[in-house]
Parts: sequence; structure tokens; C-alpha cells
Amino acid sequence: MLHLKRQLPYRPTERMNVVSYPIRDIVMEAKREEAKGKKMIYLNIGDPPQYGFQSFKVIADRVKSALDENWQGYAPSEGDDQFRMTVAKIEKCRPEDVFAVAGLTEGIDFFFHSFIGFGEKVLLPNPVYPLYLSKAKQFEGDSVFYRHDANGQIDIEYLAKKVEGAKAMVIINPNNPLGSVYSEKNLSEVVKICAEYDVPIFYDGSYDRLILEGRYIDFRKIARGKVPFIYGSSLSKDFSYPGARIGWVAFHGDKWSELKNAFFLLCNQRLSVNWEYQKAAAAAIVDPSYLTYITDMKDKLLQRRNTFVKMAEKLPLSFPVPKGAFYAFIKIETRKWKKDIEFVRAALKEGVVFVPGSGFGRQEDGVYFRTTFLPEPKIIEEAFAKIKRIL
Repeated sequence: MLHLKRQLPYRPTERMNVVSYPIRDIVMEAKREEAKGKKMIYLNIGDPPQYGFQSFKVIADRVKSALDENWQGYAPSEGDDQFRMTVAKIEKCRPEDVFAVAGLTEGIDFFFHSFIGFGEKVLLPNPVYPLYLSKAKQFEGDSVFYRHDANGQIDIEYLAKKVEGAKAMVIINPNNPLGSVYSEKNLSEVVKICAEYDVPIFYDGSYDRLILEGRYIDFRKIARGKVPFIYGSSLSKDFSYPGARIGWVAFHGDKWSELKNAFFLLCNQRLSVNWEYQKAAAAAIVDPSYLTYITDMKDKLLQRRNTFVKMAEKLPLSFPVPKGAFYAFIKIETRKWKKDIEFVRAALKEGVVFVPGSGFGRQEDGVYFRTTFLPEPKIIEEAFAKIKRIL
């Protein structure tokens, strides 16, 4: 006799309970305020086109010509050959060490999925981009945090106390959310410690061309031959084209044979990344006109950063002055606010959207929020005039 098991109500799996993305989660609350007729200034997300920045024109031009080629099939799972060869030349590695991913977001997902096992220790910066927190929880890794000094540099003494037994270390440079840029000396000290304890590095270079003060430091030259590392980037920030969803990871060192095979399998099961945009990325990352483009973008960002700093310094707020990317991580220097979400919700009532600092990891020394300074100066001034009333 056939016995049918009673159908239970559908419930999301427990694993989904750890999935969050506070940068977009806060938008749901903002939209409710907007529905009441309130004008909102969105300072929660680093989306350059939303604030008037134009993407690198070569990308759209190459997408159009790729469409004219009339290829309508799947791209190779691991990435278009031309794309991989072009990235490999920049990375000074082999094409087979490069994988195309749907934005670096997917590369981060693949890394945690295939490399960080149950209870394995992964070193994350504090504060940290929320996706790393979410992925570490989702794949049941043990997140251990290193911290920064008052200038936004990695605290080397503190790192030395935390590094032993780590499966990997994540570096985001320029840092999201701090906006800090690590010095050559700072990165060299980190590499030395990781080499001593045999800890490989996942290096997130999403903003590595958006350095507003100081010079560009090529981490690959510092780390190559000393410690195994993965270098990841995309078109999203440095090329102002987050909607393209094209990124890449490049493996450096001889530690990665099993992980590269895992990436290959994960690439197979997702089928492929958009073919036209891979062709566009291959053209964009080596186009000589990029220097003019990125110089203009940094000039605009620096103007907006300076307006932001001028306005913020008039209020009871403290933060390391951002020297790269387009974010600031701000501490509220008043006892009025005990919880960051309460401050963020009060800012929503005033028409300004921030992200609570706790979304970037636990902050034990006060109440924080993250903002972007991407908007034009007049909008930044308007936003600070609004939050002045609640500070």
C-alpha cells in the first residue's frame, strides 16, 4: 500500500537565513518613504551611472560590434579565449589561470563555495564589504577579523596575532567601506606575515584604479613569488559599468590546482557569462584612451570627496579621509544614537539613505554608517543639511 507523506508548509532552508545584503536591504524601507511622496537622496550604493558618471565608451561600442558578428550561442564556460588571453597578459599569468565571472560577486561566491569549508578560518577586514560576511556564513566558515589603524591601514601587530591557522585572507584595496588605500609598506608587511604562516590571499581589486591620493601600487608585484594569491576585478567600478556583470579572477602561485578545477566545474554548471560583454571587456582593459577616461573620473570624484569632507567635518562625525574608491565609513561622535539602524531610519525620515555600519561587521567602539560621495557637490551639501537636524 502506498503511503503518502503529509505535505508540510514550504519554508526557506536554514542556510537562507544567513543571506543578507544590507546595502540593498535598506532600499525596501526607503521605497516606503518614497511612496509617501518624500524625495530620497540615495547614498547607500556605489553605482556610478546612477550619479551621472558615464561608462567607458569603448565597452558599448565593442558590444555593438560583437552583436553584429551574430554569435548567439553559449560562450565557453570558463570564459572567452580572447578575454582570458587579454587578462592573462595584464596579470602576467597563463590564460588557463583566468576565469570569467558574472561580476566579481560571482568570483567571491565561487571562492567561498570551493575553498572555505566548515569551521575553516578566513581573515576578513573589519569593516568589510557585506558579501564576504554573507558568504562566510553561508558556507559555514569561521570569520576572524583584522582591523585598521586611525589612518585606515591594516594593523600589522593585530594581524600577526590572528593569522595563524587561517585558510585564507581577504584584502580589499582601495577598501570598501573605508575608502582607505593601503601603502606599499603596509601591503608588503601583510604579504610577509601571510608567507610566514602559509596563508593565501584573495585580493579584491575592484577599485584599484580609483586612487584619489597617492600612487597606484600593484599588489601583484609585491606578492608574486612570495605568497599564493587570487586577483579579482571587474568592469563595475573602474569602468563605471556595474550593469555589464563581467569580472575576472586570476590565480597566481602553484597552490591552486584543485581550486582551479573547482572553479572550472562551477563555471560549467552556470553555463557561461555574457559573450558580448566579454568581448567588450577584452577591448576596454587594454584601450589606450582609458587613461584619459579614468583621469577625468578621478578628478570628478576628488571634487565630490572634498565637498563631502568639508560638509562632514562641520558635524559631530569622525572618519579616515577617503583616499580611494568612493565611500566613507563614519562614526557618530554623539551619545544621542545608541544603535546604527535607529540613526539610519531617522535619516530616512529626512530623505537620506545610508547603510548601517553593523552591515559591515560588528563595530564595538561606537555607532557607524557608510555613505558614498558619488553625487554632485550640491546633492552632498543637501544631504548633510538634512542629517544635521538629527545629529
